[in-house]
Amino acid sequence: MAGQVTTKTGSPALSATDSVESFLAKVKSMPSRPQGIGRGRLIFAMDATMSRKPTWDRAQSIQGEMFLEAGKSGTLDVQLVYFRGLNECRASKWASSAPSLSRLMTSVDCMGGNTQIARVLQHIKEEAKSGHVNA
Repeated sequence: MAGQVTTKTGSPALSATDSVESFLAKVKSMPSRPQGIGRGRLIFAMDATMSRKPTWDRAQSIQGEMFLEAGKSGTLDVQLVYFRGLNECRASKWASSAPSLSRLMTSVDCMGGNTQIARVLQHIKEEAKSGHVNA
């Protein structure tokens, strides 16, 4: 089809909406956690520097949909870690419900500054030492 974007393999590229729908379909098809297995813990890192501002609202919407669907299992705790500004890197408390995670995500705004991936990875390393982290 003329004008269609393709990947390196020649297959049609997925739009952001198609990617989210594909992820949600995959989550729905996965078996729920067996009884007796603890809650899953996921650290979700966000780049909140000004370079993200043009797509910030759409990204928050997509991520919110993703976590609402994943949260339906009732077995996932998420910690939000974000960086922005010249020296700001923050981690939230662990959130166990989609509404509380949504409140955390929508409270973050973009701010000019440097990428701080090393600080995020250091936080994840420390968090993994002190408790169980799955992803």
